Amino acid sequence: MTQVSARRCARRSTVLLLALFAPLLTNFSAPLTTDVEKVQQERAAGAAREPGVAPAKLYKAGQALQGEVKTINDNGVIIRLNGVYPFLDGFAHISQLSTRYVGHPAEILDEGDEVTARVLRHSPGFLELTLREEGTKSFKDFKLNQQLEGTVLAVCRAGANVDVGAKDSAFLHVSCIQDDFAEDAREFLQKGDKVKVWVKRIDHKGMKLTMVESQKEKKAIAKGLQLANLVAGEELGGEVKAVKPFGAFVDVGAEADGLLKVRNVNDGLVNDLSKLLRRGDKLVVKVRGFYQKKLELELAQTLPRLPPVDNFPQDEPLDATILRKVPRGFVVEVAPPKGLPVVAFLVDEQTLYSELNEGDTISVIVTAVDAEKRQLQIERQIDEPKKRRR
Repeated sequence: MTQVSARRCARRSTVLLLALFAPLLTNFSAPLTTDVEKVQQERAAGAAREPGVAPAKLYKAGQALQGEVKTINDNGVIIRLNGVYPFLDGFAHISQLSTRYVGHPAEILDEGDEVTARVLRHSPGFLELTLREEGTKSFKDFKLNQQLEGTVLAVCRAGANVDVGAKDSAFLHVSCIQDDFAEDAREFLQKGDKVKVWVKRIDHKGMKLTMVESQKEKKAIAKGLQLANLVAGEELGGEVKAVKPFGAFVDVGAEADGLLKVRNVNDGLVNDLSKLLRRGDKLVVKVRGFYQKKLELELAQTLPRLPPVDNFPQDEPLDATILRKVPRGFVVEVAPPKGLPVVAFLVDEQTLYSELNEGDTISVIVTAVDAEKRQLQIERQIDEPKKRRR
């Protein structure tokens, strides 16, 4: 038989078979749209009768549910929910556990942990959940310099991620952990530590925190100021750029930095300016005037590094050391029974104490305490002879 004859025979056989089975095929028509919907409803109803599964119409996207972490694996966690169906389980992928990076779910969760989750997607037989952003705030809900209580989530050399109740963790840089230089944040903090912080900065990159009160921004720097437009007495926000023995250079947002002379800090009651001011400190200053076309400033706040004066007893003799002689008196350093010494001014308008020299130790009495400005008023105890520091 030739190939042509074979093809003809095959075509005839196909036609005969179609004719034979045509009546049977007509009984199996495609279901109508209503039939498809009915099948889906039946499947959903059947799924509801299976343990741990609920119909799709029960939970809506965004609905909050309470549950317990049942199982942890590399990809996420299985959460057993407490709801209408006692044994309903949902799944939260590792990417839905936190707004920050999570290397493994076990880093932040343990089996048995109680959690609040939200429905991400629900289809028959599968419930996808998320633990992100549940009951949290946006950074825009926080204010500059706001004091917060936070929990350290993770620590590295450069700093720490801190949970302060926002949908994203805020960052605490290592330079903002303590007043002195710190090289590695892990030397001071560890995961789970409770910390008191202030909001240092909020921008498109996130929220930055500080544990150092002197780094709080008391008044924002107004960018684009012109020195020619500044007037005496005007209050400005500033940032310390450099500290010298004679004063500090402060950026106030103008084309040139202003000079805050040491005599204009704490009414001149300063022994070592570098112990009171550091580069990067935020200040509130006032325009004092101009000298040779250079901006001079004065401090308009109490520096947080000034030692407290609440522990100084009044009407009790205390030792004081003469630091230097100034017009109308002396600048002295008064030592309390406990705590840090405080620099104060000893009035000598009538030059009654002309015999005193720098380094002498005398006895003084505290007559008044200004806790807000952290300053003392003192008088010399005359009946005590002066003592020479050895």
